[in-house]
Amino acid sequence: MKEEFKAFVRKRPELIKYVNSGEMTWQKFYEQWSLYGEDEKVWENYKSTEKKEDTKTDSFNIGNITDMIKKVDMNSVQKGVNSLQKVIELLQGFTTKDVGSSVGSKNYEPRQLFKKFED
Repeated sequence: MKEEFKAFVRKRPELIKYVNSGEMTWQKFYEQWSLYGEDEKVWENYKSTEKKEDTKTDSFNIGNITDMIKKVDMNSVQKGVNSLQKVIELLQGFTTKDVGSSVGSKNYEPRQLFKKFED
């Protein structure tokens, strides 16, 4: 029975968009398929709305942009920014130490070597 459902989904790839967007789940589609079968008008509803969505995505739509922004996980963005900030601080620490050591090396005077034996 599962193989028959998989074959049905391969015939109607527009169903994948509904699952990916979160509007439907594979379980719900499977239940509808087991109740109504393949030839029912239920599946035409998904196909017709899919065509309408395609025309919306072709044009510039602010609603699509706001939907994308809503889906962004702000906690993960904050973690990324914090990690980047730590890396920048670490690199700044290396550069300031290098500058300080080069300044210190200008003031270095070598010691005299004391010879015990005359050569």
